[in-house]
Amino acid sequence: LCHHNPYWAKKYFAADWPKWNVDRVFIQAYNDKNFTKEVDYAETYDGIAITDQQFHRLPEIVANNKIKAILVFPDRTNPEDVASKLKQFYVK
Repeated sequence: LCHHNPYWAKKYFAADWPKWNVDRVFIQAYNDKNFTKEVDYAETYDGIAITDQQFHRLPEIVANNKIKAILVFPDRTNPEDVASKLKQFYVK
């Protein structure tokens, strides 16, 4: 499950992850203005979800040993292009 931050999820979307029986929760950090705050939440869950427009954030995310996993989802790009960009990022 990829969900926006837990505060709003509980308040507006009634996110009850144990009841939903999800195996992992990724905090969606799509807003660069609140990125640091979202990272704080992601550190306490299973990982962080970012868009392909946030690849510039990958070095700091990868360096953060409290982030267990990264989920990348296409924003305005097709999935094949996103996978190709991600692969190029790590080949460097």
